Amino acid sequence: MVAFLNRIVDKPWFVVYLSCLGGLIFGYNTGIIVGGLGPIADKFDLGTIMQGVVVCSILLGALLGSVSSGFIADKIGRKPVIFFTAIATIGGSIGSAVATNVATICVLRLILGLGVGCASSVCPLMVAETTPQEKKGIYGAFFQISITVGIFLANIIALALKKIGESNWRWMFALGAVPGVLMFFVWIIIKESPIYLEKKNRINQSAEVQKKSSFSILFSKQNRKPMFIGFLLATLSQLTGINAFMYFSTTIFKDAGISGEYGPDIAAIILQFWNVATTLIALFAVNKVGRRVLLLTGSSVMTVCDLVIGLVFLVASGSARGWVAIVFLFIFIAGFESSIGVLFWFVINEIMDEDAKNIGAPIINALQWLFNLLLSFFFLSVVQYLGQYVMFFIFGGIGIFCTLFLKIYLPNLNAPSTTTVQEQIHNNNTVGSDEYFQHEKHSEKPLTTPELKADQPTFPA
Repeated sequence: MVAFLNRIVDKPWFVVYLSCLGGLIFGYNTGIIVGGLGPIADKFDLGTIMQGVVVCSILLGALLGSVSSGFIADKIGRKPVIFFTAIATIGGSIGSAVATNVATICVLRLILGLGVGCASSVCPLMVAETTPQEKKGIYGAFFQISITVGIFLANIIALALKKIGESNWRWMFALGAVPGVLMFFVWIIIKESPIYLEKKNRINQSAEVQKKSSFSILFSKQNRKPMFIGFLLATLSQLTGINAFMYFSTTIFKDAGISGEYGPDIAAIILQFWNVATTLIALFAVNKVGRRVLLLTGSSVMTVCDLVIGLVFLVASGSARGWVAIVFLFIFIAGFESSIGVLFWFVINEIMDEDAKNIGAPIINALQWLFNLLLSFFFLSVVQYLGQYVMFFIFGGIGIFCTLFLKIYLPNLNAPSTTTVQEQIHNNNTVGSDEYFQHEKHSEKPLTTPELKADQPTFPA
């Protein structure tokens, strides 16, 4: 039995399975609040501000979890973070489901958010550290695919439970514990990251290692550019409007004349199905056209859609505005999910040096959670003050900024190894340099998994 489990755990797909569970935890538990917020607001008579607090509690927890998980994973390993993710998911989901007041719901949703934040850091990290280089793009894509599947399931479950009465939100929250339970069983048998084990073997020499693991390494000359690229990716991920599009989707559907008791809900489910389907574009294209091409193409598509929808909100009204906006809403989601939506989670691990990755990648991850939190909390107020069209023009301007700078600084991410990616960044071998095109040409060769060094540890038995 032990030998059988070892054979399963040693397969790369087992880490992908862990990543999928992390994505489901992320997607379902952040998405289910859309269906649960109305019944909670009715039961506890919540105003607009308190509804915002309920929504944002999980995002605040995710922000804190993504920051702290990097330091914990660096000090005591990836497995303890996986364990905490499972326990926080189970406890936060079930606890919030049986809560009797809104304060308890917020606290437990914050704890659940800690698990979501940990999942968003440790799952892509495990994929980056334990899978062959030529498969990282495909395997990494499954995390975002699972996020979109989780959101899709949340919409279906919310619709299915709509008629069972005022306690329906309790069932919605409780079901979020299911992927946490599965992750707990994965934690029992999964093996520690070989990268962490190798680092642990060196840590007894510790003075130099402790120095390299400090926060200050992120501001060293060799890491400034990767951190800037990470900042651009986090900005592109959140501040070009993906959550705003999801928030305004109901308004857009109503403008188009989609109404009735179930009309907007069914339209939202169709939208979420499209959200899942378009992630598959990256799954099939990531190793063919390359991460850099996907990121720049997706960023350009998103920017154009932002500007067009801003113009539509400015000059049009009624059903014409609604249907034009729907078309560009679907195009925007395709651009997002086929590029930054899928690629963000593992690209931030690829651009960092090994000594900086365990601190830098979680901080970049936390930055996108911070943007998500701020946008969710203040978006409605900003729209009421500035107007819908101004907000989308701002998103478009941010998209132009990110696209231009990524075109300048983003390296060839389909290089034969992460070391090659990092060398390109440090040596300024990006667009326009002869060295860059040499790397591009080199990366077109069939990729092979790097051989382990003789003294490099493998998974423990």
